[in-house]
Amino acid sequence: MNLNPFKETNLNDLQKNILQFLSDHLSSKQAMLKDWWKRFVTKGKERITIMFIPHSEKRIINFHVSIFAIAIIAGITIATVTVTSILIINHSSTIKEVSKLKKYGSNSKIQIKKYKEEINELYDIFQKFKPEITHLYSLTPGSDIDSLWAKGGVSNPNPTYDNGESGDSNTMQAPPIEILNIQEIERELRTTRKVLSKIKVFLEYRKKVIETTPSIWPVSGYIISRFGQRNSIYAAETEFHRGIDIEAFPGAEIRATAPGKVSDIRWDPVLGLTVTVKHKYGFTTAYSHCQRVSAEIDQQIAKGEVIGYVGRTGKTARYACHYEIIIGTENVDPMPYLNKITR
Repeated sequence: MNLNPFKETNLNDLQKNILQFLSDHLSSKQAMLKDWWKRFVTKGKERITIMFIPHSEKRIINFHVSIFAIAIIAGITIATVTVTSILIINHSSTIKEVSKLKKYGSNSKIQIKKYKEEINELYDIFQKFKPEITHLYSLTPGSDIDSLWAKGGVSNPNPTYDNGESGDSNTMQAPPIEILNIQEIERELRTTRKVLSKIKVFLEYRKKVIETTPSIWPVSGYIISRFGQRNSIYAAETEFHRGIDIEAFPGAEIRATAPGKVSDIRWDPVLGLTVTVKHKYGFTTAYSHCQRVSAEIDQQIAKGEVIGYVGRTGKTARYACHYEIIIGTENVDPMPYLNKITR
């Protein structure tokens, strides 16, 4: 059948066919539903007799209950049991959580007590450390020890504290000693940081001075004659020894004890072949009795650089290096400038 939906007659026929189809199928389903509901109601209204028979000669008790009533009672019982079980489970979980919280609370108290002890111990350690910082700070130029650990700030105009016995809520709680210790440590650490920065600058400057100051042994050996008055080995009289004599193997390397410039290489009738090096800050060093010299005049010398070799030139009976340190125009004892560690 060819239908044209744009024609009114054909559209009416289509609607009629659809309605007829739905009516046929729905009527059969509706009849089935009605029949099922009728049987369900009939079955539910059936009554069941429950009898309680005593062992004695008492009267038998009968109860007539419909299936619907039994189903309702069973549903209520199941719902009650289910809800009760859920509540019991939740209550057990809550009890477990409360137990955990109590345990965590006790552990937290122990941890807090431990933290307080560590804070107080740290405060005591820092108080013992302060004198060392103060001493180091006193070594720097322009240091003001009196104002180093000065405490500033504005005091509380109404220092009212609650000792725990008053019921006034407007009173202010006194902070725990641990909080005060932490605040003081923080304040003093800031001061320490500034002090250490100044000490660092001072030490860097001193390091440069030390690096350019004679501070190593010119030759590896043993001191056989010290600085100062001594008996002359050539005459029965005393003489002033302007340096120290270090005995060493023949040809041992003689090294510059500080960076500088070779200012003089000369022959002396007493000291023999001598090398003189000028350094910063007015220092001059001289190395005598050399067998030969490996440096030249006006040559820049690094600390530890070889400038000559041990000999027996001049008036000496042993192979030795006569070592002098002059500050300005005055000879000083070289002993305090010898670093025994790097010997």
